[in-house]
Amino acid sequence: MKFIHLTKIGLGGLAWSLAGTVTAENWPTWRGPAANGVAPGGNPPTVFSESKNVQWKTKLPGSGSSTPVIWGDQVFIMTAEKTGKKVAAAGGESREREQGAERSQRPGGERPEGRGRGEQGSRGGERPRPDGDRSSRGRERPRPDGERSERGGQSGFGGGSFNREEFIKRFDKDGDGELNDAERDTMRDELRQQFSGERGGERSRRSGRSSRGRGGFGGGGKPTEEYRFVLISFDRNTGKENWRRVAATQVPHEGHHRDHGYASGSPVTDGEHIIVSFGSRGLYCYDMKGKLQWKKDFGDMRMRNSFGEGTSPALHGDTVVLLWDHEGDSALYALDKKTGKLKWKNDRNEASGWCTPVVTIHDGVTQVIVNGTRAVRSYQLSDGKLLWQCSGQTSNAIPSIVVDENFAYAMSGFRGAHLAAIRLGGSGDLTDSKSVTWTANRGTPYTPSPLLSNGRIWYLSGNNGILSVRDTKSGKLLVEGERLDGVSGVYASPVSAGGRVYIAGRNGTVSVLKDSAKLEVLATNELDEKFDCSPAIVGNQIFLRGKENLYCIATK
Repeated sequence: MKFIHLTKIGLGGLAWSLAGTVTAENWPTWRGPAANGVAPGGNPPTVFSESKNVQWKTKLPGSGSSTPVIWGDQVFIMTAEKTGKKVAAAGGESREREQGAERSQRPGGERPEGRGRGEQGSRGGERPRPDGDRSSRGRERPRPDGERSERGGQSGFGGGSFNREEFIKRFDKDGDGELNDAERDTMRDELRQQFSGERGGERSRRSGRSSRGRGGFGGGGKPTEEYRFVLISFDRNTGKENWRRVAATQVPHEGHHRDHGYASGSPVTDGEHIIVSFGSRGLYCYDMKGKLQWKKDFGDMRMRNSFGEGTSPALHGDTVVLLWDHEGDSALYALDKKTGKLKWKNDRNEASGWCTPVVTIHDGVTQVIVNGTRAVRSYQLSDGKLLWQCSGQTSNAIPSIVVDENFAYAMSGFRGAHLAAIRLGGSGDLTDSKSVTWTANRGTPYTPSPLLSNGRIWYLSGNNGILSVRDTKSGKLLVEGERLDGVSGVYASPVSAGGRVYIAGRNGTVSVLKDSAKLEVLATNELDEKFDCSPAIVGNQIFLRGKENLYCIATK
Protein backbone atom coordinates (compact mmCIF):
# COMPACT_ATOMS: atom_id res chain seq x y z
CA MET A 1 0.00 0.00 0.00
CA LYS A 2 1.48 3.35 -1.02
CA PHE A 3 1.03 6.15 1.52
CA ILE A 4 1.39 9.83 0.71
CA HIS A 5 1.75 12.60 3.28
CA LEU A 6 -0.38 15.58 2.33
CA THR A 7 -0.25 19.00 3.93
CA LYS A 8 -2.03 21.93 2.28
CA ILE A 9 -2.06 20.14 -1.06
CA GLY A 10 -4.94 20.83 -3.41
CA LEU A 11 -7.14 17.77 -3.94
CA GLY A 12 -9.42 18.34 -6.91
CA GLY A 13 -9.28 22.11 -6.37
CA LEU A 14 -9.82 21.85 -2.59
CA ALA A 15 -7.10 23.23 -0.31
CA TRP A 16 -6.83 21.05 2.73
CA SER A 17 -4.61 21.17 5.76
CA LEU A 18 -4.66 17.60 6.98
CA ALA A 19 -2.99 16.37 10.13
CA GLY A 20 -1.51 12.89 10.07
CA THR A 21 -1.13 10.59 7.10
CA VAL A 22 -3.54 10.48 4.21
CA THR A 23 -3.41 8.07 1.31
CA ALA A 24 -4.73 8.07 -2.21
CA GLU A 25 -5.57 4.42 -1.53
CA ASN A 26 -8.25 5.38 1.03
CA TRP A 27 -11.85 6.56 0.87
CA PRO A 28 -12.32 7.63 4.51
CA THR A 29 -15.76 9.20 4.33
CA TRP A 30 -18.82 8.98 2.12
CA ARG A 31 -17.65 11.74 -0.28
CA GLY A 32 -13.99 10.75 -0.36
CA PRO A 33 -10.72 12.22 1.00
CA ALA A 34 -11.64 15.85 0.26
CA ALA A 35 -15.41 15.45 0.78
CA ASN A 36 -16.05 16.49 -2.84
CA GLY A 37 -16.50 13.13 -4.61
CA VAL A 38 -12.99 13.03 -6.11
CA ALA A 39 -10.65 10.04 -5.77
CA PRO A 40 -7.10 11.40 -6.14
CA GLY A 41 -4.94 8.86 -7.94
CA GLY A 42 -7.91 6.62 -8.66
CA ASN A 43 -8.12 4.74 -11.94
CA PRO A 44 -10.97 2.18 -11.90
CA PRO A 45 -12.31 0.48 -15.04
CA THR A 46 -14.39 2.38 -17.55
CA VAL A 47 -16.25 -0.71 -18.76
CA PHE A 48 -17.63 -3.45 -16.53
CA SER A 49 -20.53 -5.88 -16.17
CA GLU A 50 -21.53 -8.93 -14.15
CA SER A 51 -19.05 -10.96 -16.21
CA LYS A 52 -16.31 -8.37 -16.74
CA ASN A 53 -13.93 -6.63 -14.30
CA VAL A 54 -15.72 -7.85 -11.15
CA GLN A 55 -12.93 -8.59 -8.68
CA TRP A 56 -15.43 -9.88 -6.13
CA LYS A 57 -19.09 -9.69 -5.20
CA THR A 58 -20.27 -10.32 -1.65
CA LYS A 59 -23.77 -10.91 -0.33
CA LEU A 60 -24.69 -8.43 2.41
CA PRO A 61 -26.87 -9.12 5.44
CA GLY A 62 -29.79 -6.85 6.20
CA SER A 63 -30.25 -3.56 4.40
CA GLY A 64 -28.72 -0.12 4.21
CA SER A 65 -27.92 2.71 1.86
CA SER A 66 -24.69 3.88 3.45
CA THR A 67 -21.64 4.18 1.23
CA PRO A 68 -18.72 1.86 2.03
CA VAL A 69 -15.59 3.53 3.36
CA ILE A 70 -12.14 2.08 2.74
CA TRP A 71 -8.88 2.30 4.66
CA GLY A 72 -5.88 0.12 3.93
CA ASP A 73 -7.10 -3.41 3.30
CA GLN A 74 -10.47 -2.95 5.01
CA VAL A 75 -13.86 -2.04 3.58
CA PHE A 76 -16.45 -0.95 6.15
CA ILE A 77 -20.20 -1.01 5.70
CA MET A 78 -23.16 -0.43 8.01
CA THR A 79 -26.34 -2.46 7.93
CA ALA A 80 -29.61 -2.98 9.80
CA GLU A 81 -30.68 -6.61 9.99
CA LYS A 82 -34.02 -7.95 11.19
CA THR A 83 -33.72 -10.47 14.01
CA GLY A 84 -37.14 -12.02 13.43
CA LYS A 85 -38.28 -11.05 16.92
CA LYS A 86 -41.63 -9.29 17.04
CA VAL A 87 -42.35 -6.87 19.87
CA ALA A 88 -45.87 -5.64 20.54
CA ALA A 89 -46.19 -1.86 20.74
CA ALA A 90 -47.36 -0.72 24.17
CA GLY A 91 -49.45 2.40 24.67
CA GLY A 92 -48.69 3.73 21.19
CA GLU A 93 -45.74 5.82 22.45
CA SER A 94 -43.47 3.54 24.49
CA ARG A 95 -41.05 1.13 22.85
CA GLU A 96 -38.92 -1.75 23.95
CA ARG A 97 -35.26 -0.86 23.68
CA GLU A 98 -32.97 -3.88 24.01
CA GLN A 99 -29.29 -3.44 23.48
CA GLY A 100 -27.12 -6.25 22.09
CA ALA A 101 -23.73 -7.54 23.09
CA GLU A 102 -22.37 -4.01 23.13
CA ARG A 103 -25.27 -2.27 24.87
CA SER A 104 -25.41 1.47 24.31
CA GLN A 105 -25.20 2.86 27.82
CA ARG A 106 -24.47 6.47 28.61
CA PRO A 107 -21.03 7.02 30.13
CA GLY A 108 -21.25 7.57 33.88
CA GLY A 109 -25.03 7.42 33.81
CA GLU A 110 -25.24 10.85 32.19
CA ARG A 111 -28.34 12.01 30.34
CA PRO A 112 -28.05 12.25 26.56
CA GLU A 113 -26.99 15.60 25.18
CA GLY A 114 -30.12 15.60 23.01
CA ARG A 115 -33.65 15.38 24.34
CA GLY A 116 -34.25 12.47 26.67
CA ARG A 117 -36.40 9.65 25.44
CA GLY A 118 -39.31 10.73 27.57
CA GLU A 119 -39.05 14.35 26.45
CA GLN A 120 -41.06 14.78 23.31
CA GLY A 121 -40.64 18.52 23.01
CA SER A 122 -43.68 19.98 21.32
CA ARG A 123 -45.44 16.66 20.70
CA GLY A 124 -49.14 17.32 20.47
CA GLY A 125 -48.59 21.04 19.96
CA GLU A 126 -47.55 23.22 17.09
CA ARG A 127 -43.94 23.85 16.17
CA PRO A 128 -42.52 26.22 13.55
CA ARG A 129 -42.45 24.94 10.00
CA PRO A 130 -39.19 25.09 8.00
CA ASP A 131 -40.53 28.05 6.03
CA GLY A 132 -41.09 30.04 9.22
CA ASP A 133 -44.87 29.58 9.35
CA ARG A 134 -46.53 27.66 12.12
CA SER A 135 -47.90 24.22 11.43
CA SER A 136 -51.26 24.39 9.75
CA ARG A 137 -52.62 21.06 10.85
CA GLY A 138 -56.29 20.93 10.07
CA ARG A 139 -56.07 24.20 8.15
CA GLU A 140 -55.45 25.13 4.57
CA ARG A 141 -51.77 24.81 3.68
CA PRO A 142 -49.97 27.26 1.42
CA ARG A 143 -48.99 25.83 -1.92
CA PRO A 144 -45.28 25.79 -2.89
CA ASP A 145 -45.93 28.42 -5.56
CA GLY A 146 -47.33 30.81 -2.96
CA GLU A 147 -51.00 30.34 -3.88
CA ARG A 148 -53.42 28.81 -1.44
CA SER A 149 -54.86 25.38 -2.10
CA GLU A 150 -58.17 25.74 -3.89
CA ARG A 151 -60.57 23.54 -1.97
CA GLY A 152 -64.32 23.16 -2.18
CA GLY A 153 -64.69 21.68 -5.66
CA GLN A 154 -62.15 23.78 -7.53
CA SER A 155 -58.98 22.45 -9.09
CA GLY A 156 -55.94 22.00 -6.85
CA PHE A 157 -54.84 19.43 -4.30
CA GLY A 158 -58.01 19.64 -2.25
CA GLY A 159 -60.42 20.09 -5.14
CA GLY A 160 -62.73 17.71 -6.85
CA SER A 161 -61.27 18.00 -10.33
CA PHE A 162 -57.92 16.99 -11.80
CA ASN A 163 -56.03 19.44 -13.96
CA ARG A 164 -53.45 17.29 -15.78
CA GLU A 165 -51.68 20.19 -17.47
CA GLU A 166 -51.21 21.93 -14.13
CA PHE A 167 -49.73 18.78 -12.58
CA ILE A 168 -47.39 18.24 -15.53
CA LYS A 169 -46.22 21.85 -15.38
CA ARG A 170 -45.70 21.69 -11.65
CA PHE A 171 -43.80 18.44 -11.30
CA ASP A 172 -42.11 18.02 -14.70
CA LYS A 173 -38.61 19.02 -13.61
CA ASP A 174 -36.87 17.73 -16.73
CA GLY A 175 -39.28 19.58 -19.05
CA ASP A 176 -40.05 16.61 -21.32
CA GLY A 177 -43.82 17.06 -21.04
CA GLU A 178 -44.39 13.87 -19.06
CA LEU A 179 -43.82 12.66 -15.50
CA ASN A 180 -41.17 10.01 -14.99
CA ASP A 181 -41.13 7.66 -11.99
CA ALA A 182 -39.24 10.06 -9.73
CA GLU A 183 -41.46 13.01 -10.68
CA ARG A 184 -44.59 10.96 -10.05
CA ASP A 185 -43.17 9.95 -6.67
CA THR A 186 -42.66 13.62 -5.81
CA MET A 187 -46.22 14.41 -6.87
CA ARG A 188 -47.67 11.56 -4.82
CA ASP A 189 -45.57 12.52 -1.80
CA GLU A 190 -46.78 16.10 -1.92
CA LEU A 191 -50.39 15.01 -2.30
CA ARG A 192 -50.12 12.62 0.61
CA GLN A 193 -48.42 15.23 2.73
CA GLN A 194 -51.23 17.65 1.93
CA PHE A 195 -53.94 15.21 2.96
CA SER A 196 -51.94 13.89 5.91
CA GLY A 197 -51.45 17.43 7.21
CA GLU A 198 -55.08 18.48 6.85
CA ARG A 199 -57.02 15.32 7.59
CA GLY A 200 -54.49 13.90 10.03
CA GLY A 201 -54.48 17.22 11.85
CA GLU A 202 -58.25 17.07 12.29
CA ARG A 203 -58.02 13.53 13.63
CA SER A 204 -55.21 14.39 16.02
CA ARG A 205 -57.02 17.40 17.40
CA ARG A 206 -60.15 15.33 18.03
CA SER A 207 -58.14 12.58 19.71
CA GLY A 208 -55.89 15.01 21.55
CA ARG A 209 -52.77 13.45 20.05
CA SER A 210 -50.31 14.56 17.42
CA SER A 211 -50.06 12.56 14.20
CA ARG A 212 -46.43 13.61 13.69
CA GLY A 213 -44.14 10.66 13.10
CA ARG A 214 -47.02 8.16 12.81
CA GLY A 215 -46.15 6.69 9.44
CA GLY A 216 -47.47 9.25 6.95
CA PHE A 217 -46.46 8.84 3.33
CA GLY A 218 -42.83 8.59 4.36
CA GLY A 219 -42.95 6.01 7.12
CA GLY A 220 -44.60 2.64 7.21
CA GLY A 221 -46.07 3.03 10.69
CA LYS A 222 -44.53 2.24 14.03
CA PRO A 223 -42.18 -0.76 13.70
CA THR A 224 -42.80 -3.84 15.82
CA GLU A 225 -39.82 -5.92 14.71
CA GLU A 226 -36.38 -5.92 16.27
CA TYR A 227 -33.23 -5.01 14.31
CA ARG A 228 -29.51 -5.52 14.79
CA PHE A 229 -27.46 -2.44 13.90
CA VAL A 230 -24.15 -3.69 12.61
CA LEU A 231 -20.72 -2.51 11.42
CA ILE A 232 -18.90 -5.03 9.20
CA SER A 233 -15.29 -5.08 8.00
CA PHE A 234 -14.51 -6.87 4.72
CA ASP A 235 -11.14 -7.72 3.23
CA ARG A 236 -10.54 -5.29 0.39
CA ASN A 237 -8.78 -7.84 -1.81
CA THR A 238 -11.11 -10.83 -1.43
CA GLY A 239 -14.43 -9.54 -0.12
CA LYS A 240 -14.30 -11.98 2.80
CA GLU A 241 -15.64 -10.79 6.13
CA ASN A 242 -12.98 -9.82 8.69
CA TRP A 243 -15.29 -9.06 11.60
CA ARG A 244 -18.67 -7.67 12.50
CA ARG A 245 -19.84 -5.74 15.53
CA VAL A 246 -23.41 -5.38 16.74
CA ALA A 247 -23.71 -1.81 17.99
CA ALA A 248 -27.30 -2.17 19.22
CA THR A 249 -30.30 -4.47 19.03
CA GLN A 250 -33.68 -2.80 19.33
CA VAL A 251 -37.05 -1.99 17.81
CA PRO A 252 -36.86 1.39 16.01
CA HIS A 253 -39.18 4.01 17.47
CA GLU A 254 -40.53 5.15 14.07
CA GLY A 255 -40.71 4.07 10.45
CA HIS A 256 -38.87 5.25 7.35
CA HIS A 257 -39.47 6.14 3.70
CA ARG A 258 -39.99 3.15 1.41
CA ASP A 259 -36.64 3.84 -0.32
CA HIS A 260 -34.85 4.60 2.93
CA GLY A 261 -33.80 2.41 5.87
CA TYR A 262 -32.21 2.24 9.29
CA ALA A 263 -28.55 2.26 8.15
CA SER A 264 -28.23 5.23 5.82
CA GLY A 265 -25.40 7.25 7.33
CA SER A 266 -21.87 6.25 6.31
CA PRO A 267 -18.89 5.61 8.60
CA VAL A 268 -15.85 7.89 8.78
CA THR A 269 -12.30 6.83 9.65
CA ASP A 270 -8.81 8.24 10.12
CA GLY A 271 -7.02 4.88 10.03
CA GLU A 272 -7.04 4.58 13.82
CA HIS A 273 -10.71 5.04 14.65
CA ILE A 274 -13.87 4.12 12.80
CA ILE A 275 -16.84 6.30 13.78
CA VAL A 276 -20.39 5.16 12.97
CA SER A 277 -23.70 6.86 13.66
CA PHE A 278 -26.91 4.89 13.79
CA GLY A 279 -28.72 8.10 14.74
CA SER A 280 -31.32 7.32 17.39
CA ARG A 281 -29.49 4.07 18.08
CA GLY A 282 -26.31 5.91 19.08
CA LEU A 283 -22.86 7.06 17.98
CA TYR A 284 -20.04 4.50 18.24
CA CYS A 285 -16.25 4.58 17.98
CA TYR A 286 -14.25 1.41 17.25
CA ASP A 287 -10.59 0.79 16.61
CA MET A 288 -9.53 -0.78 13.33
CA LYS A 289 -9.86 -4.29 14.77
CA GLY A 290 -13.41 -3.67 15.86
CA LYS A 291 -12.85 -3.05 19.55
CA LEU A 292 -15.36 -0.59 20.97
CA GLN A 293 -13.68 2.58 22.27
CA TRP A 294 -16.74 4.58 23.33
CA LYS A 295 -20.43 5.08 22.60
CA LYS A 296 -22.81 8.00 22.96
CA ASP A 297 -26.59 8.21 23.16
CA PHE A 298 -28.37 11.41 22.08
CA GLY A 299 -31.94 10.15 22.43
CA ASP A 300 -34.48 9.68 19.67
CA MET A 301 -34.83 11.74 16.51
CA ARG A 302 -38.30 12.48 15.17
CA MET A 303 -38.00 12.90 11.43
CA ARG A 304 -40.46 14.67 9.19
CA ASN A 305 -43.17 12.22 8.11
CA SER A 306 -41.00 9.38 9.41
CA PHE A 307 -38.72 9.78 6.39
CA GLY A 308 -35.88 8.12 8.32
CA GLU A 309 -32.44 9.32 9.41
CA GLY A 310 -29.41 9.64 7.17
CA THR A 311 -26.67 12.12 8.12
CA SER A 312 -23.09 10.86 8.46
CA PRO A 313 -20.58 12.09 11.04
CA ALA A 314 -17.61 14.23 9.97
CA LEU A 315 -14.13 13.85 11.41
CA HIS A 316 -11.31 16.41 11.51
CA GLY A 317 -8.26 16.05 13.72
CA ASP A 318 -9.49 15.07 17.17
CA THR A 319 -13.05 16.29 16.61
CA VAL A 320 -16.13 14.34 15.53
CA VAL A 321 -19.00 16.49 14.23
CA LEU A 322 -22.57 15.19 14.23
CA LEU A 323 -25.64 16.94 12.82
CA TRP A 324 -28.88 16.40 14.77
CA ASP A 325 -31.59 18.14 12.75
CA HIS A 326 -35.09 16.77 13.31
CA GLU A 327 -38.61 17.74 14.41
CA GLY A 328 -37.47 18.23 17.98
CA ASP A 329 -34.58 20.28 19.35
CA SER A 330 -32.02 20.42 16.53
CA ALA A 331 -28.32 20.94 17.19
CA LEU A 332 -24.78 20.48 15.92
CA TYR A 333 -22.51 18.47 18.22
CA ALA A 334 -18.72 18.31 18.44
CA LEU A 335 -17.11 15.47 20.41
CA ASP A 336 -13.62 14.38 21.30
CA LYS A 337 -12.57 11.59 18.93
CA LYS A 338 -10.64 9.67 21.58
CA THR A 339 -13.13 9.78 24.45
CA GLY A 340 -16.53 10.77 23.06
CA LYS A 341 -16.66 13.66 25.50
CA LEU A 342 -18.78 16.60 24.36
CA LYS A 343 -16.67 19.59 23.26
CA TRP A 344 -19.55 21.88 22.35
CA LYS A 345 -23.14 21.97 21.20
CA ASN A 346 -24.80 24.67 19.10
CA ASP A 347 -28.59 24.72 18.88
CA ARG A 348 -29.99 25.06 15.35
CA ASN A 349 -33.21 26.65 14.19
CA GLU A 350 -33.86 23.86 11.69
CA ALA A 351 -36.31 21.01 11.20
CA SER A 352 -35.46 17.58 9.75
CA GLY A 353 -32.21 17.46 7.79
CA TRP A 354 -30.13 14.79 6.11
CA CYS A 355 -26.94 16.48 4.93
CA THR A 356 -23.45 15.64 6.19
CA PRO A 357 -21.28 18.49 7.59
CA VAL A 358 -18.11 19.39 5.72
CA VAL A 359 -14.97 20.74 7.41
CA THR A 360 -12.64 23.14 5.63
CA ILE A 361 -9.91 25.66 6.42
CA HIS A 362 -9.92 29.21 5.06
CA ASP A 363 -7.54 31.99 6.12
CA GLY A 364 -6.40 29.85 9.02
CA VAL A 365 -9.91 29.32 10.39
CA THR A 366 -11.19 25.74 10.53
CA GLN A 367 -14.93 25.77 10.00
CA VAL A 368 -17.83 23.34 9.74
CA ILE A 369 -20.34 24.13 6.99
CA VAL A 370 -23.83 22.63 7.09
CA ASN A 371 -26.70 22.88 4.63
CA GLY A 372 -30.19 23.66 5.89
CA THR A 373 -33.68 24.66 4.84
CA ARG A 374 -33.54 27.96 6.70
CA ALA A 375 -29.89 28.70 5.95
CA VAL A 376 -26.46 27.39 5.06
CA ARG A 377 -24.35 27.95 8.18
CA SER A 378 -20.66 27.95 9.01
CA TYR A 379 -19.40 27.26 12.54
CA GLN A 380 -15.93 27.61 14.01
CA LEU A 381 -14.70 24.10 14.70
CA SER A 382 -12.83 25.00 17.88
CA ASP A 383 -15.82 26.31 19.85
CA GLY A 384 -18.96 26.10 17.71
CA LYS A 385 -19.28 29.85 17.19
CA LEU A 386 -21.53 30.77 14.26
CA LEU A 387 -19.35 32.51 11.68
CA TRP A 388 -21.87 33.18 8.92
CA GLN A 389 -25.16 32.10 7.45
CA CYS A 390 -26.83 32.43 4.06
CA SER A 391 -30.52 31.79 3.31
CA GLY A 392 -32.13 30.80 0.04
CA GLN A 393 -32.26 26.99 -0.01
CA THR A 394 -35.46 25.05 -0.65
CA SER A 395 -37.18 22.91 1.96
CA ASN A 396 -35.68 19.50 2.72
CA ALA A 397 -32.16 20.69 1.87
CA ILE A 398 -30.47 17.29 1.59
CA PRO A 399 -27.32 17.72 -0.60
CA SER A 400 -24.12 18.32 1.35
CA ILE A 401 -21.90 21.34 0.75
CA VAL A 402 -18.77 21.09 -1.40
CA VAL A 403 -15.93 23.58 -1.07
CA ASP A 404 -12.78 24.71 -2.84
CA GLU A 405 -10.11 27.22 -1.79
CA ASN A 406 -12.45 30.22 -1.85
CA PHE A 407 -16.07 29.11 -2.12
CA ALA A 408 -18.73 26.92 -0.60
CA TYR A 409 -21.30 25.58 -3.07
CA ALA A 410 -24.74 24.88 -1.60
CA MET A 411 -27.74 23.47 -3.43
CA SER A 412 -31.18 21.92 -2.92
CA GLY A 413 -33.99 20.79 -5.18
CA PHE A 414 -37.26 19.95 -3.40
CA ARG A 415 -40.23 22.14 -4.37
CA GLY A 416 -37.93 24.46 -6.24
CA ALA A 417 -34.26 24.71 -7.12
CA HIS A 418 -31.37 26.73 -5.72
CA LEU A 419 -27.60 26.74 -6.13
CA ALA A 420 -25.37 29.38 -4.55
CA ALA A 421 -21.62 29.99 -4.73
CA ILE A 422 -20.78 31.58 -1.36
CA ARG A 423 -17.38 33.20 -0.92
CA LEU A 424 -15.57 32.02 2.21
CA GLY A 425 -14.26 34.56 4.68
CA GLY A 426 -17.47 36.50 5.28
CA SER A 427 -19.26 37.00 8.60
CA GLY A 428 -22.82 37.48 9.77
CA ASP A 429 -25.78 37.16 7.42
CA LEU A 430 -24.53 36.82 3.84
CA THR A 431 -27.97 36.53 2.23
CA ASP A 432 -28.16 38.72 -0.90
CA SER A 433 -24.68 40.08 -0.18
CA LYS A 434 -21.63 40.33 -2.42
CA SER A 435 -20.38 37.12 -0.83
CA VAL A 436 -22.92 35.27 -2.96
CA THR A 437 -21.12 35.58 -6.29
CA TRP A 438 -23.56 33.63 -8.45
CA THR A 439 -26.74 31.59 -8.15
CA ALA A 440 -28.87 29.24 -10.26
CA ASN A 441 -32.50 28.25 -9.97
CA ARG A 442 -33.09 25.13 -12.02
CA GLY A 443 -31.93 21.54 -12.45
CA THR A 444 -30.62 21.04 -8.88
CA PRO A 445 -30.81 17.72 -6.99
CA TYR A 446 -33.23 16.65 -4.30
CA THR A 447 -31.19 13.77 -2.80
CA PRO A 448 -27.75 13.42 -4.51
CA SER A 449 -24.91 15.69 -3.51
CA PRO A 450 -22.79 17.41 -6.19
CA LEU A 451 -19.34 16.52 -7.47
CA LEU A 452 -16.65 19.22 -7.48
CA SER A 453 -13.83 18.37 -9.88
CA ASN A 454 -11.34 20.38 -11.94
CA GLY A 455 -13.10 23.70 -11.50
CA ARG A 456 -16.49 22.28 -12.44
CA ILE A 457 -19.52 21.36 -10.36
CA TRP A 458 -21.60 18.39 -11.52
CA TYR A 459 -25.14 17.80 -10.31
CA LEU A 460 -28.36 16.00 -11.20
CA SER A 461 -31.93 17.25 -11.40
CA GLY A 462 -34.27 16.06 -8.67
CA ASN A 463 -33.67 12.34 -8.28
CA ASN A 464 -33.26 11.86 -12.02
CA GLY A 465 -30.46 11.04 -14.43
CA ILE A 466 -30.52 14.56 -15.88
CA LEU A 467 -27.09 16.16 -15.67
CA SER A 468 -25.91 19.76 -15.50
CA VAL A 469 -22.33 21.03 -15.20
CA ARG A 470 -21.21 24.57 -14.35
CA ASP A 471 -17.94 26.43 -14.24
CA THR A 472 -17.31 27.18 -10.57
CA LYS A 473 -15.76 30.62 -11.09
CA SER A 474 -18.41 32.17 -13.32
CA GLY A 475 -21.39 29.88 -12.79
CA LYS A 476 -21.60 29.47 -16.55
CA LEU A 477 -23.51 26.41 -17.72
CA LEU A 478 -21.28 23.97 -19.57
CA VAL A 479 -23.81 21.14 -19.76
CA GLU A 480 -27.50 21.87 -19.23
CA GLY A 481 -30.12 19.27 -18.40
CA GLU A 482 -28.73 16.39 -20.46
CA ARG A 483 -30.50 13.08 -19.87
CA LEU A 484 -28.11 10.16 -19.33
CA ASP A 485 -29.09 7.27 -21.52
CA GLY A 486 -30.20 4.20 -19.56
CA VAL A 487 -30.00 5.83 -16.10
CA SER A 488 -33.41 5.74 -14.41
CA GLY A 489 -33.62 7.49 -11.06
CA VAL A 490 -30.58 8.61 -9.06
CA TYR A 491 -30.09 8.75 -5.30
CA ALA A 492 -26.34 8.16 -5.38
CA SER A 493 -23.92 11.09 -5.67
CA PRO A 494 -21.50 11.25 -8.63
CA VAL A 495 -17.79 10.53 -8.14
CA SER A 496 -14.71 11.02 -10.30
CA ALA A 497 -11.31 9.44 -10.83
CA GLY A 498 -8.78 9.12 -13.64
CA GLY A 499 -10.42 11.83 -15.72
CA ARG A 500 -13.81 10.10 -15.59
CA VAL A 501 -17.10 10.69 -13.77
CA TYR A 502 -19.22 7.78 -12.52
CA ILE A 503 -22.98 8.10 -11.95
CA ALA A 504 -24.91 5.12 -10.57
CA GLY A 505 -28.63 4.78 -11.24
CA ARG A 506 -31.33 3.12 -9.20
CA ASN A 507 -31.93 0.67 -12.04
CA GLY A 508 -28.40 -0.78 -11.92
CA THR A 509 -26.96 1.32 -14.76
CA VAL A 510 -23.65 3.08 -14.14
CA SER A 511 -22.86 5.83 -16.64
CA VAL A 512 -19.19 6.76 -17.15
CA LEU A 513 -18.47 10.22 -18.58
CA LYS A 514 -15.37 12.11 -19.50
CA ASP A 515 -14.46 14.67 -16.81
CA SER A 516 -14.53 17.63 -19.18
CA ALA A 517 -16.49 20.74 -20.05
CA LYS A 518 -18.50 18.86 -22.67
CA LEU A 519 -20.78 15.87 -22.29
CA GLU A 520 -18.99 12.78 -23.54
CA VAL A 521 -20.32 9.37 -22.54
CA LEU A 522 -17.53 6.82 -22.37
CA ALA A 523 -19.56 3.79 -21.29
CA THR A 524 -22.96 2.71 -20.04
CA ASN A 525 -22.59 -0.29 -17.75
CA GLU A 526 -25.35 -2.55 -16.42
CA LEU A 527 -25.28 -4.63 -13.25
CA ASP A 528 -27.89 -6.90 -11.66
CA GLU A 529 -28.50 -4.62 -8.69
CA LYS A 530 -30.33 -1.48 -7.63
CA PHE A 531 -27.96 1.27 -6.43
CA ASP A 532 -28.99 3.94 -3.95
CA CYS A 533 -25.54 4.26 -2.35
CA SER A 534 -22.81 6.52 -3.67
CA PRO A 535 -19.79 4.76 -5.23
CA ALA A 536 -16.42 4.73 -3.47
CA ILE A 537 -13.11 4.65 -5.38
CA VAL A 538 -9.62 3.67 -4.26
CA GLY A 539 -6.77 2.99 -6.66
CA ASN A 540 -7.98 0.82 -9.53
CA GLN A 541 -11.11 -0.30 -7.63
CA ILE A 542 -14.63 1.08 -7.47
CA PHE A 543 -16.94 -0.20 -4.73
CA LEU A 544 -20.68 -0.29 -5.39
CA ARG A 545 -23.13 -1.24 -2.70
CA GLY A 546 -26.39 -2.58 -4.07
CA LYS A 547 -29.57 -3.62 -2.33
CA GLU A 548 -28.23 -7.12 -1.74
CA ASN A 549 -24.56 -7.25 -2.73
CA LEU A 550 -21.34 -5.29 -2.42
CA TYR A 551 -19.29 -5.16 -5.64
CA CYS A 552 -15.61 -4.54 -6.06
CA ILE A 553 -15.02 -3.57 -9.70
CA ALA A 554 -11.35 -3.47 -10.73
CA THR A 555 -9.01 -3.71 -13.66
CA LYS A 556 -7.16 -6.99 -13.65
